[in-house]
Amino acid sequence: MDLTYAPPSSLRVRPSGATRYVGALGVCLLGYGLFGRPFAYVGVPPVFIGEIMLVIGVVLAARVGRVGEALSSWPLRLWAVLLVWVAVRTAPFLGRDGIDAARDAMQVGYGIYAVVLASLLLAEPDRLRELAAKYWTFALVMLWTAWVVYGLAKTLGEMKPTLPWAPDVTVFNGKGGDLMVQLTGVVAYMMVSARRLTVAQIVLAVFTVLIVMVSNRGGMVAFTLGMGAVWLMRPAGTGGSRFVYTLAALMMLALLIGPLVQVKIQGGTRDLSVEQVVENVTSIFVSSGEGNLDGTKKWRLLWWGEIIDYTFGGPHFWTGKGFGVNLADADGFAVDEEGSLRSPHNGHLTILARAGVPGFLLWLALHLSWVGAILGAWVSARARDQRRWMALFAWLVGFWVAAMVNASFDVYLEGPMGGVWVWSVIGVGVAAVRLFRTHPDLLDALDIPLPIAPHAPNRSASAQPFSWS
Repeated sequence: MDLTYAPPSSLRVRPSGATRYVGALGVCLLGYGLFGRPFAYVGVPPVFIGEIMLVIGVVLAARVGRVGEALSSWPLRLWAVLLVWVAVRTAPFLGRDGIDAARDAMQVGYGIYAVVLASLLLAEPDRLRELAAKYWTFALVMLWTAWVVYGLAKTLGEMKPTLPWAPDVTVFNGKGGDLMVQLTGVVAYMMVSARRLTVAQIVLAVFTVLIVMVSNRGGMVAFTLGMGAVWLMRPAGTGGSRFVYTLAALMMLALLIGPLVQVKIQGGTRDLSVEQVVENVTSIFVSSGEGNLDGTKKWRLLWWGEIIDYTFGGPHFWTGKGFGVNLADADGFAVDEEGSLRSPHNGHLTILARAGVPGFLLWLALHLSWVGAILGAWVSARARDQRRWMALFAWLVGFWVAAMVNASFDVYLEGPMGGVWVWSVIGVGVAAVRLFRTHPDLLDALDIPLPIAPHAPNRSASAQPFSWS
């Protein structure tokens, strides 16, 4: 007879509103990462899912009472100063540009997500451990679906359906650079954990990375540099070396045999081949001889030079041009009469153009202070041989590097697809650094096989070195 007591359902502890919110935000982040712009339009115009989640998060963060602790970190202090400056440079344009001014300011305004997540994680530290464990589910969904969504976005052409309430937004609208940032996080997680990976998971990772990478040179650079950071910061005991060597070998094999089976991507304009990768890399630094690659590079460089001239060396040094003005029209780089392009395909220079040099320096300072805090915590974790913390900090830096690089080549941080993601990662990083100091044993109970120090008291059999079985 089983005499184990099980409390009735009415007495069982229900997840708090904050815990449910973190889970719901995870679903939203999956939607942003996988579908991009179409998911951002979920809602009732002009109120969409990003704004709804932001308001709910602010209410919950205020309720748990850790907002002050989150804002005591230097990255979020600097963000708060920058937010005030952005508000000052937005207010004069609200009457003229209305919703456009507010949306332009959200590149910094999405930082509220960082405050919300940091507050919720500091209020209940176990949530950080749960996030680390549940990210594997996110990774699996991305592995099995990202290549399908991206393939449909690139092959359907004019046949792609649109959203009923937003006729100019197609249902499948995958952007290569944005997906490469997500794949950096997925592959980094696979590398720094000691989880047993199946052959199908490895092949899917290689296949998806190749298909997206060859079609987007900015994403290729973002993935390479992000994974490079993870490689340098990976903790011992993960088997990361074997994973990367196998991944590289499979990628080279796929690139070599791609032309033999006539693999075409990007509407048939690019091959899956070594030559295409060489052209992508070459076009970043010098002329590649390919008009479609060199043309966009020249257009960007001319516009970026113009922004630097009228800020660092011109009349908009202190104030920028403000939030609300269409930069493409104002700077003479419009690509159509509808004014669909508003930013110069570089989120950092967008801040410079709109907020001037003071805003740009605050932007740099907050990001550098954040990554500096993460690196400092990683050094401490390494000195203490706390490998699970090392793995978490390595993932955070790798994702951040990939996101910052992608933001240097595309409109990424200006919208919720990248803005919500990057600021959420910043919030998790702020909380992780604080909890590493106050709860150093927090990740020891993690029920996934991330590496753990040999001398840790609760080392389990699940935390084994990396295996291919």
